[in-house]
Amino acid sequence: MNLRRKRIEALTTVWSIVISKPDLKREEVVEILRSVYESKSIEPIRGVGNPPDLYDKELSSLYVIGKWGLGIDKDLQEDVLRKVFSLEIQFELMWNALREATSKEGFCKELGDLCNRLDEGLAARFLRFIFTLYYFGFIKFEELVSLLKKLYSFFENLQDTVRRFTKFVIAYEIGVRIDSGKLKTALELNMEKNLLALNIGIPKAVPSTSYIVEVSKHFFTLPNSIVKNLLKTEDKKEGKGEFDV
Repeated sequence: MNLRRKRIEALTTVWSIVISKPDLKREEVVEILRSVYESKSIEPIRGVGNPPDLYDKELSSLYVIGKWGLGIDKDLQEDVLRKVFSLEIQFELMWNALREATSKEGFCKELGDLCNRLDEGLAARFLRFIFTLYYFGFIKFEELVSLLKKLYSFFENLQDTVRRFTKFVIAYEIGVRIDSGKLKTALELNMEKNLLALNIGIPKAVPSTSYIVEVSKHFFTLPNSIVKNLLKTEDKKEGKGEFDV
């Protein structure tokens, strides 16, 4: 079964439990999510690392599928949603503000103090939320790129965070092409990753081949023969500053 579909089924299962117990706290929902995922032998959306707060981060997926996929927000009281998804609701506000903004001032005007608290950690989680919307098909790739470029241009102090996350996005996109059979050789991969980075337009955002392969393994089932072939000409100097989602 397609891994994305398995994640959606698992998230739907979690929601069936959550809506039957409206008094659950955030940390309790995180543990339910962990239990359901483990029972189905799947894992949260992630890069190459496995941070301790990974399942808390995965609440973005639960929120996105619940609201845009299942419309559950219409059936739950707002205070119930806010109790569990206060952070994800903030990310949604940031997403809507960034979509409309043409300047940092315009973006911050809509967010007030939240804009002042936008440090590297919060920005990384916000970018993960945006990617989650894309991964599950609720925004297009063009919007994802537009949002990355806006955040990069609006906040000089967040440029490295955006650059590293862009490497993750490119790695995922290359994984899509490997999975579909469009890329089979190291030469094809190198050409495609450089072209993608050029089209996105964020400097120094080309991921290493090994990083691409490691990220792709969390989203697709890649044949070992293809992986071995892609890694033949890996440049050992590549890979600095790559992202842990």
